[in-house]
Amino acid sequence: MANEEHTIEGVAPGENMLHVVHRSFVGLLLVYIQVGVGFIAGAVLLYFLTPVVFSDIETSRQNLYASVAVGLIAVLLWLVLLIYTYIYRQSKLIITDKNLTQVLQQGLFNRKVSELSMSNVEDVTANQRGVFASIFGYGNLNVETAGEQNNFNFKFCPKPNFYGRIILDARQAYIDTGRTNP
Repeated sequence: MANEEHTIEGVAPGENMLHVVHRSFVGLLLVYIQVGVGFIAGAVLLYFLTPVVFSDIETSRQNLYASVAVGLIAVLLWLVLLIYTYIYRQSKLIITDKNLTQVLQQGLFNRKVSELSMSNVEDVTANQRGVFASIFGYGNLNVETAGEQNNFNFKFCPKPNFYGRIILDARQAYIDTGRTNP
């Protein structure tokens, strides 16, 4: 898969794509549950506080105000969740036969792309902690690098043991071909 214009996030000519790893859906699910619980608690609180705040207005109008407020908050939260989902899904780990590229989308306008040659991969650690991580098959994938380079830590990685093995096998194949750091 050769790009017409090679970027750090792309695959260079002569390089073979092995896998593109996106974060597990569980990270999104946790945020959706938290927002849902917070929304329900806020809506209930709003309905109980409306008669206190608007005591001089008739009950039907109080209910209308509360309903409109809950509706506006629901639309706002829905938009926020759409944006969060987009940001979450943009983070990925690109594994090729020569390089490992980590793309971390940290906000709408904050993106960090790091590339690491397979010759600089020192160690790979797959870590699954907790019942949910074991049940849903996700965890952290930590790639330790040689020298002063930053380690790659990919959170909510699906099947971290599998992808850790893919990276280690790609590193070994890279070393076996006798290539050195470019």
